[in-house]
Parts: sequence; C-alpha cells; structure tokens
Amino acid sequence: MQILGWRKARKKPIIVEFREAHPDEYVASLGMCEAIDTREGWLWAKCGEDYVIKGVDDELYPIKKSIFEKTYDVVEYNE
Repeated sequence: MQILGWRKARKKPIIVEFREAHPDEYVASLGMCEAIDTREGWLWAKCGEDYVIKGVDDELYPIKKSIFEKTYDVVEYNE
C-alpha cells in the first residue's frame, strides 16, 4: 500500500479581478455586507474585511483581505 504524503505546488501566475465588498441594503440589515452566489452556495462578504474576486471562469467569491494580501500582488491600480 502506497502512503501519500504532502507535495508542493505553486499557484499559477494568472491575473484575477477583485473589488471591495459592496454593501447591500437587505444584507446590511443582517450585519453583513454582500451575499455572493458561489459554486458552493451563498457566501457572505463583510464590508471592510473582504474583497470579492472574479475567478478564471468568471465565478465570484469572497476572500479575507489578510489572505488576499498574502496570496496576491496587485498588478494594476485604479485611481
């Protein structure tokens, strides 16, 4: 029997789009910022804490800013 161990991989250098989470009036009343319909179901984004990323297949998902900053380098700045 072969025992499978941890392997290493590097994330491919692809460009994704991202934005701040946008407040939604109904969702804000629940203490959140934005509801996002992902492939895994509905996820919540928190204002000031999360970005929303558009993936390689145009799927949307929230990501904590702290995780984003460890994982991504911003390549284009919009003023």
